[in-house]
Amino acid sequence: MRGGLEYAAGAAGLISLSLTIFRGCIQAFEIVQSAANVGREADNFRCKLEVEHYKLIQWAQRIGLEDNPSHQLNWNLVTEILRQLETLLSDTQNIRRRYHLELVQLEGKPLEQEPESTRVSSSPYTGFGKLLSKLRPEFRHASSRIIQESNGTVKKLRWAVFDKAKAAKLIDDVVYFNNCLYVQLDSLNQDFVKAALGSVLRDIISHSNATSELEVIKQLLGSTSVAAPEAVASAATLKQIRLVLKLGPDINSIGEAAQRAPPSSLRLKLRHLKPALLRREHPKAPTTGRELARYKSNPVLIEWKTIDRELEKELKTRIDQVAILLAHTDDPSFHSLNCIGILLKDSIHGPADDASVCYGLVFEMAFPVALPEPSSPQIQPMSTLYSDVRKPSLNERRDIALALAETVLQLHTAGWLHKGIRSENVLFIGVGENNWRMRSAFGPYLAGYEYSRPSTAQTEETPAIPEHEIYLHPRGQGLAREDFRRSFDLFALGCVLLEIGLWSNLVDILRQEVLKLNQLQDPGSQQMESVGKYKVPEKVDWFRLRFVKLHLLQKEDLGEGSELADIAFYAGEAFQKAVLLCLYAKDDDPNDEDLCVQKEVVDLLRQTSF
Repeated sequence: MRGGLEYAAGAAGLISLSLTIFRGCIQAFEIVQSAANVGREADNFRCKLEVEHYKLIQWAQRIGLEDNPSHQLNWNLVTEILRQLETLLSDTQNIRRRYHLELVQLEGKPLEQEPESTRVSSSPYTGFGKLLSKLRPEFRHASSRIIQESNGTVKKLRWAVFDKAKAAKLIDDVVYFNNCLYVQLDSLNQDFVKAALGSVLRDIISHSNATSELEVIKQLLGSTSVAAPEAVASAATLKQIRLVLKLGPDINSIGEAAQRAPPSSLRLKLRHLKPALLRREHPKAPTTGRELARYKSNPVLIEWKTIDRELEKELKTRIDQVAILLAHTDDPSFHSLNCIGILLKDSIHGPADDASVCYGLVFEMAFPVALPEPSSPQIQPMSTLYSDVRKPSLNERRDIALALAETVLQLHTAGWLHKGIRSENVLFIGVGENNWRMRSAFGPYLAGYEYSRPSTAQTEETPAIPEHEIYLHPRGQGLAREDFRRSFDLFALGCVLLEIGLWSNLVDILRQEVLKLNQLQDPGSQQMESVGKYKVPEKVDWFRLRFVKLHLLQKEDLGEGSELADIAFYAGEAFQKAVLLCLYAKDDDPNDEDLCVQKEVVDLLRQTSF
């Protein structure tokens, strides 16, 4: 009995000691991060140190270090690792001796003793650190509280000697000890910390306006445990492209913008393809919509866009931007075909008419199966599959929905808007025996990027086509429509998710609501015909559907018989919540860069299992 009590007392003593040393680590992080006189060359160092600081706070919260510590850990080992980490960051003599870096103390009051106004105006946190403090205020508050509870102070220091390469070695050692603590967690808590790091880095990418900060994020993804690091890095690359392509009055071309791109790793890809190498299946067909062809004997998909010649100079830059964007969506998380270049209609058919000109975005169709020369891939938009004899399982539908939600999250992280999310732009591609009927088609791929743009660019009006407008947010329609924004993309995504959950076309879903309203008003007055699983009116009244869409999207209508209520029966409550989050996403600021809804939708769909 005594041995057990002694063991418990010893464990409690180690946990208490670990907490004390942990508080010393947090104080050391704050001191080194706030050290002055290092300039821009230390941005990389500070960013990585901030991430490791955040990771340590997350680790401590997962093990309940301050309130309910886990007794499953090897506290002897944890105490020693924390001691090494504290010494590494707080012993300035050791830093000078081991890394040839020198920190000296400045005169004046410690930071926490200065007046609030002074502290704000002279805050040591800039760039990455400032964004982290803004997006995760609880992180900075936790650090301040820990230091205050330990009666510590954040001394004012400056770097007397700083070398970027030697500082990188110091960071490597910090990462090593942090990782030693991280592996002490069970797999569930490790996944939580990875998800938290991935989430905060996404938010920083979304809000950052410096390509150098984004480059640092891409670099640290190689050494820090983050959920889906390749997807986060790919989003950072697209955000860099968005910043480079933000043309100002002194930048008149894509080439000139590329020359001003600070990160050396960024290479903008833009190819104007040669018409002589293009072989169309129907050479005399009009260059409109979407068509299959071959370029250099390889199968390609072309999406044509017709624009007024008066707007060609302005919109050509936008088209170039989209082509460059789509040339960098090769990470699987984008679920998009890779754009290999642009074709101009004039170069294929000779001079265009005086009123308009046509551009084609050309996408390669590379698959892990051999494609014989005489055969061609078969494109099947999802809108055509609702009436197919093969109905996808619940798991298949969840996977389709998750793929689209991931794509929207990636685009919005990078600061791009799609503007054309609807089921006809969700493509499945059949190649030989790999087809929809055999449950082996390639896809889904989100297409229809012809009106895509950076979230800060001016809105380009889309054609008023009723079948397309049914997916538009009510505030994005009509003469008083507002500028396109992220919530409008989310609304369209919610409409498509509703279709996937019920596996029915949005028009038919809304027509079913029309039928319900008509029957309430005048039972039996409508002539009926069968469409899919519904009995609906013969003709489509688009004005009526627009009204019903507004009626359907009222939360109080989620009662028995509502299509939004039925989605829980057909696809589960988590799927229903994802749909509702998209449809009801609020975004009054067109430049809002918040990603809460996008991330929650992805998380909900990942949790959905059948």
